[in-house]
Amino acid sequence: MLNLLGEHNCKLDAKGRVMFPSKLRRQLESVLHEGLVINRDIFEKCLVLYPKPEWDKVNTEMSRLSRYNKKHQLFQRKFMKGATLVELDATGRLLIPAALLEYASIDHKESNELIISGLGEKAEIWSKSNYAQQILDDDFDFGSLAEDVRNDIEDPGSRPNT
Repeated sequence: MLNLLGEHNCKLDAKGRVMFPSKLRRQLESVLHEGLVINRDIFEKCLVLYPKPEWDKVNTEMSRLSRYNKKHQLFQRKFMKGATLVELDATGRLLIPAALLEYASIDHKESNELIISGLGEKAEIWSKSNYAQQILDDDFDFGSLAEDVRNDIEDPGSRPNT
């Protein structure tokens, strides 16, 4: 079971490549040979990098959706849009597809600074400015969110239908 950890400052080159952090590479040693899948996040303007075995689990969940249900098909279509199998090159760089860079507001001409953050079984790739706005926002009440999440886990039946 993977437990990717760490927050890594990286730089994007003009061709859309980023030197993948060596600490994350070491954490992925057992599965890196199988490849990685990069995709858009469904909630935030960032990218999600899945080790291939983890992506296979996601794909299994997706296969349970009905092809005869319009809502299921729309979700699957939107979720899979942009998903790309990627590998690290011989020097440890990861090529991020241009469409995904655009989705995550990552433009090497404006700022080539990225944050790659381990998040358990996956990693997130953020523009440094989006990361600062979303994750480092000091006005956010993290304690209240933690209580809400704890309550959801302890009593899943009490969650409102949204």
